[in-house]
Amino acid sequence: MNAAFIQCGDVNRVERELARLVVEMGRQLVIPRQRKTDHRDPMQIGKGEEVRRWGIAGFRGAPGWTAIRTAPFELLMQGSPPLLARLAEQVGAPAFQYNIHDSSSGLLMEADAHGRVELSGYVSHEPREYWNGDPPIDRVEPRFRIIDPSDVAAWAEATMPKARVKVMDSSKGNLQTEDPELMRWLRDIGAEVDPTEGRSGHYDVWTFHPAHVIRKFAEADDTGLFLDPDWCVEPAFKTVFGGPNAEHCDNLCMVQTLIPHAPLPIDGFVLYAESKE
Repeated sequence: MNAAFIQCGDVNRVERELARLVVEMGRQLVIPRQRKTDHRDPMQIGKGEEVRRWGIAGFRGAPGWTAIRTAPFELLMQGSPPLLARLAEQVGAPAFQYNIHDSSSGLLMEADAHGRVELSGYVSHEPREYWNGDPPIDRVEPRFRIIDPSDVAAWAEATMPKARVKVMDSSKGNLQTEDPELMRWLRDIGAEVDPTEGRSGHYDVWTFHPAHVIRKFAEADDTGLFLDPDWCVEPAFKTVFGGPNAEHCDNLCMVQTLIPHAPLPIDGFVLYAESKE
């Protein structure tokens, strides 16, 4: 997952500011024809200025939020200052991008309304990336330091009460898990064992509302619980911040739309910006 969100419900304004910013960066806006691509396309695997054509899509997320997807996937996190910070400052609203790498690590970049950037987490295969060295020990675990998700988490609970994410407990049903902090947290939030999943005597599958995951990312005393990226963290971010368009916050959606220049399947905007060289 490589998804960004800005705390602004005016999708048109986000589009205008992004268009202006990429032009200021020396790019020209274009309307390319639809095309065939493969997994080696630079828009999927390239970085920043080395990619001739950028793609940026935006659409409505949870109330008061706009979801932003890009190709290359980490475009907003690149540059000095990052494009994410420039956008947040121009719109006057906080924004963030959260990346999950290889289902094993996460990197969170936040920007406040003045363009100040906070970074936490790391990239598993290249932990020094974005840090210019080893990440500080107190920044290894991704955690919100700018974003206050309390309102959007409450909205998600109220409007989607049946939404669920999962974690697996391999304690063989006796709660003597290798991760006592995780079990304590699961009990505190009222998580329940799903009787239709798991394997009796071997492991249980616990389910709970995704809003609890988002709140956990905002806790100052977070102990770094292992929450499965695929079963738990990714769907939590997409559900809570993506709201009615959560399914379109998936990377596959961008592979099928932005990169081959296919139409966006929902209301929103698409920008393509090419280098002039």
